[in-house]
Amino acid sequence: MYLINYASDDFQKNLQKSDIVIIPVGSVEAHGQHLPLGTDIFSPRLFCEMIERKIGDYVWIAPEIPYGQSYDLSVYPGTIHVPSQILAEYVYAVGKSLYENGLKKLIFLNGHGGNINALNLASEKIVQLGMVVLTINWWLDFTKEILTITQGQGHAGEDETSAILYYDERLVQMDKATKNLKKPLYRVYFKDRGKVLYENAMSGDATLATKEKGEKIFELLTDKIIKIILDIREGRYFVEE
Repeated sequence: MYLINYASDDFQKNLQKSDIVIIPVGSVEAHGQHLPLGTDIFSPRLFCEMIERKIGDYVWIAPEIPYGQSYDLSVYPGTIHVPSQILAEYVYAVGKSLYENGLKKLIFLNGHGGNINALNLASEKIVQLGMVVLTINWWLDFTKEILTITQGQGHAGEDETSAILYYDERLVQMDKATKNLKKPLYRVYFKDRGKVLYENAMSGDATLATKEKGEKIFELLTDKIIKIILDIREGRYFVEE
């Protein structure tokens, strides 16, 4: 159920169907020279479209938050960077308002690694209201599954490029696809880290990407995400072993 498609009174009436809401979160950021700036928006958007088709009456889908924390890639043209503290406060305000409107469970469907700190900070505050909050980082939480389809992962690498080829191949310039096989040894920050580590605004090997791999990624991960949504909806947060 796309929240913004409902009139106010219809939204209120349909709250009885579900009190769980997804917020897709992305970024506007350089992804090599072959992928669009909206790559991190498009992947969560497509997941939500597929979720809507499969279990639309079980979950609300809120409008996406398009801007994110993109400090490292802000050295490349077109990247829009929002500091984590500011993003966290904004996300908290959105979550708080959703809670006050009767939505009691919130899933952030995140498409961008730079957002993780902000989403964690916001979640810590939102749960104090009484809301249940979960963040799904699709490329990170399902690494094992993705690597059954691709040889590797990376920022604008094989997995992300395959994903956008499936989303809309017209947006991808495969003739510009390259590879950057640098991998950080440690989570260390330094000046010009983005230029050094993410040479040409990417990492991994984008030349290996295909639309078919993207389709497999979305089909496999959508089913995984739907299971999580249904578990959270029913209050299944843990297992006893």
